[in-house]
Amino acid sequence: MFLTKMPAAPKPPLRELVARLPQPGYQLLGRPAAPLLLPENIVCFQRKAAADLNRPKRGRALHHRFVLICALRTAVTVCVDDREIRLRSGEGLLVFPFQFHHYSAPANESLSWLFVTFSLTDVETLAALRYRPFELKPPLLALAAELVEAYETERTEEMPVLLLALFLARLRRLKLPSPTGAPPQDAVPGLILRINQLAQRSGAPPGIKELSLSLGISPSHLRARFRASCGVSIGRHLRRLRLEQACGLLRLGPQRVSEVAEQCGFASIYSFSRAFRLSYGVSPLAYRHSGKVAPGKPKARSRIRV
Repeated sequence: MFLTKMPAAPKPPLRELVARLPQPGYQLLGRPAAPLLLPENIVCFQRKAAADLNRPKRGRALHHRFVLICALRTAVTVCVDDREIRLRSGEGLLVFPFQFHHYSAPANESLSWLFVTFSLTDVETLAALRYRPFELKPPLLALAAELVEAYETERTEEMPVLLLALFLARLRRLKLPSPTGAPPQDAVPGLILRINQLAQRSGAPPGIKELSLSLGISPSHLRARFRASCGVSIGRHLRRLRLEQACGLLRLGPQRVSEVAEQCGFASIYSFSRAFRLSYGVSPLAYRHSGKVAPGKPKARSRIRV
């Protein structure tokens, strides 16, 4: 994998920068530090063929992690919730937890895309980046290169975490245009986004009746429109949401398995364990102890070969 080289603007030499510094009145009184946004459980991997972008093949991808996409070569349309965002070469995009996403209309079968997936406790700190592609300018490309190198070579997790935190901090400082992308013609405007927002509230994801009441449409109409927009049934989506929520709680939370089952809306620990094993191939307890992830999601520090 490689990162596209772009000519960087020349930086002033250190002596010139130092000459600009003021003379402090009190050398021991420094600037306060802002809270540091630290990502967790980072995975870096590449895609170099358009046919490999859509995984899993059935339905659209959905999980509880952030997905940072850096399109280094070849434009592809990223369909996020009910929006279609054309991601051009030299641009990036951040997909949020519990957002449906898939890929279409590649400009070429051969591509070079960097993916960085990670967890973050405070999702809303990055809310301004939702649906907003950004240009991969030289400072971001340089940080991405350092991140990939550290991920491949560092024996500890410190450098990748700090470099990704710095990358996200730079993104938060960008002045980006309004969210782009138009919903497909057969989608209810904001339908998928509203459902995902309702699902992210505390407690178990809502049921179909509760969702239909919140959205002001009948359950049958909700089922039909959701399938038309997403290609999967809303019932399957809600089950997947509950299991994905359970994955996050098992990995990051202190709750017992029985408490996770109850919090995610399962009638019993037995029904929860059965559904979890059918979806992920391991029991909830084994998942917690081994750090295994669901199919299609690589383990931390693993390399995906395509």
